[in-house]
Amino acid sequence: MLHVFKHELRLIFREPRFWIPFIIPPVILAASQAIAVSRYGGEIMKGMEGYMMLLLGCLMAPMGAPLAADSFAGERERNSLELLQLSPIAPTSLFWGKLLAILPFPVLFAVLAEMVYWFSHPEISSTAAVASILGALSAVLLVNSFTLLFSLKARTVRAATQLSLFFVVPLLLLVQFGHEVFLQSVTLPVAFLFLSVIICGAMTFASMRKFVSL
Repeated sequence: MLHVFKHELRLIFREPRFWIPFIIPPVILAASQAIAVSRYGGEIMKGMEGYMMLLLGCLMAPMGAPLAADSFAGERERNSLELLQLSPIAPTSLFWGKLLAILPFPVLFAVLAEMVYWFSHPEISSTAAVASILGALSAVLLVNSFTLLFSLKARTVRAATQLSLFFVVPLLLLVQFGHEVFLQSVTLPVAFLFLSVIICGAMTFASMRKFVSL
């Protein structure tokens, strides 16, 4: 498992295209805020900082989809999935090695983006900031666990990534219509994170069974 983990990390660090999506949401959000402030003044963003922080966290979640999609669909595209399965490494070790190399990146970038936004907007309350971070973690776990399963079923990385994009609309709708309740306390975000961990565990277990049975 450790050998697979190191191999996957080398592949990720050798591929700059995997890093580009993580930069897009913060840049777009910062640019849109700068344009709004320059045109309408700073008052237009007053009271919207918590909402924007939560929105940023949810937008970061699908950005890790190319990594998860490439994990198995990429091997299939490169005609190396069968060779990988014939290796002396146990299928479960292969699976967990890939997963452990993939998951930290979207989690790390989502939390980092949230922390940078919080520090640049100190007027955001601690409750709203923590709630936003928990919401971002929940979104990352959900999107990437489903993308991993899509990666085992899809023929190409593009197909697996495109399927994961269907999560963007529900996430945006949840942020749009539920951010006020979500940011009031950490009770709902903690419950949502707990539910996301359970769903992520179930999807991961289903993905592992799918991989072992290939």
